[in-house]
Amino acid sequence: MKDNLYEVREVVFSYRGSSPAVDHVNLNLSSGELVALIGPNGSGKSTLLKLLMGLLKPQEGLIKFMGRALESIHPRALAREVAYLPQEDEIHFPFTVGEVVMLGRWPHSGGAFFDSVSDREAAARAMAKVGIAEWSGKPVTELSGGERAMVMLARAIATEPRCFLLDEPMSELDLKHAFEAYSLLRELADKGACVVVVSHDVGSVSRWADRFVLLFEGRVLAEGKAEEVLDVEKLKKAYGVGIKVIRDGEDRAVFASREGRE
Repeated sequence: MKDNLYEVREVVFSYRGSSPAVDHVNLNLSSGELVALIGPNGSGKSTLLKLLMGLLKPQEGLIKFMGRALESIHPRALAREVAYLPQEDEIHFPFTVGEVVMLGRWPHSGGAFFDSVSDREAAARAMAKVGIAEWSGKPVTELSGGERAMVMLARAIATEPRCFLLDEPMSELDLKHAFEAYSLLRELADKGACVVVVSHDVGSVSRWADRFVLLFEGRVLAEGKAEEVLDVEKLKKAYGVGIKVIRDGEDRAVFASREGRE
C-alpha cells in the first residue's frame, strides 16, 4: 500500500517583485512512484522542489509531509526523510568521493561526527549502487561534470530517505550513465521510495516515470500518465513551439518541430 507523503494545497510563491513562480499548485506525492516534473524554463519546477524541501516558504497555501505541516518539521528531521539534489551543487575543496558520499549521513547524526559503522556501510552501499565504489579515495575536484553528478546521486542515496527530490540529475550524464541512473531511480521507487525528477529530456524520462506533472507559468497545466500528459497540444501550449511525439513501444522521442511554431 502506498503512503501519501506530500500534500501540496493551493501553494503560491513569488520572488520579490515578480509574478508568482508557483501559482496555486495542488499536488500529492506518494511512496513507490517516480514522478517526472516537466515544463519550460521558468515554469516553477526548481522553485517547487525548494518549497517541498522547506528551503522556501509558501506565501499562500499549505504543504504537509507525512501528515504534518512542513514548517513544523525540524530541518534535520526532514533531511533524514527527504534527499534534495539541486541543479548546481559544486564542491571546490578536494574532498574524496567517499567523504562527499558520507555527507549524506549527516542528518542521521546527533552531533558533528557521522562516521559510525552503519554510516560507512550506507555510504559504501550507495557508491556500489551507482557504480563508483572504486572512486572512493579520489578527489572530487579531479572528476568530470558527469562523474560529479554520479557522486552527488550516491550522496543522496546514502541518506536512505523516503523521498528523493532531484533537479535535473541527468543533465551532465552521457547516454549510458543516464540510462543506468534512471534504472536505479526506478528500482528505488519500486522498493517504496518517492522519487521526483525534474527533467528537460521528456522523451527519456517517459520510459521510467509513473506520472508526469507539466508546469506552465507556475501552474499545473496537466498531470497524469505519459499518455495523458505528453499530448502534442498540451506540450505546444507549454513550450510555445511545435512538438512531435514519436512512440515506439515503451520508448518516446519528444522534440521541437518546425511545423506549428507559435
